[in-house]
Amino acid sequence: YAMMAGLTDEQKARGVITASAGNHAQGVAFSSARLGLKALIVMPVATADIKVDAVRGFGGELLLHGANFDVAKAKALELSQQQVFSSCLLYTSDAA
Repeated sequence: YAMMAGLTDEQKARGVITASAGNHAQGVAFSSARLGLKALIVMPVATADIKVDAVRGFGGELLLHGANFDVAKAKALELSQQQVFSSCLLYTSDAA
């Protein structure tokens, strides 16, 4: 939320894009709705329905793409370069 709230007005107008398989996606969808930002969230096709439904429930625009997170992440990065999103917000966890 804090990172998105700190975007400039121009960046906010362009929106954000991210890739996630669940919790990060929900956080971005929730935060973007609270801040009135466009957010495209790329999730793997096999993401659990409960997580997909939560993202949609928060108002996030969702693209289901790829068999796993790495493929979804690559798609988000590709789209961030092709379209006019201000930021590609990627969460990585060092936990194994």
